[in-house]
Amino acid sequence: MQRRNFLLGSAAVATTSLLLPLGQQAVAAPSPAGGLYYTADQPGRWAAKVESHLPQITAESTASGERKISVVTDHGQHGYKHYIVKHQLLDSEYRFIAETLFDPTQDEAMSHYLLPANYRGRLYALSLCNKHDLWLNMIEIT
Repeated sequence: MQRRNFLLGSAAVATTSLLLPLGQQAVAAPSPAGGLYYTADQPGRWAAKVESHLPQITAESTASGERKISVVTDHGQHGYKHYIVKHQLLDSEYRFIAETLFDPTQDEAMSHYLLPANYRGRLYALSLCNKHDLWLNMIEIT
């Protein structure tokens, strides 16, 4: 009986000593920038496309105190052959705020949103091109 308890105890210690280092190892998650989405600093394979695909964000206060956010992607709409599909606006925690879908036969890649006057923090804009993937830019709202 003592031998069985000793063997069981030894097996438990050995298993714990093998698993514990695995749980303590910090594995850095790869950054999605430059792969899942592209930024000015991480354009990945589309380095030559930054100027025409990165959404530009501006913010101004309205007379009522709200924040008018404008997002523009300086990219021509060439029908369904090559165009900006949509813009999305995300808050500082990457939560969805709003989006605008574009008709490539009519619309420019320009969208406008109203935020409450008390909104503070980072604001992210996404621009999706049907050929050159998803682009992310950020503005700090103070």
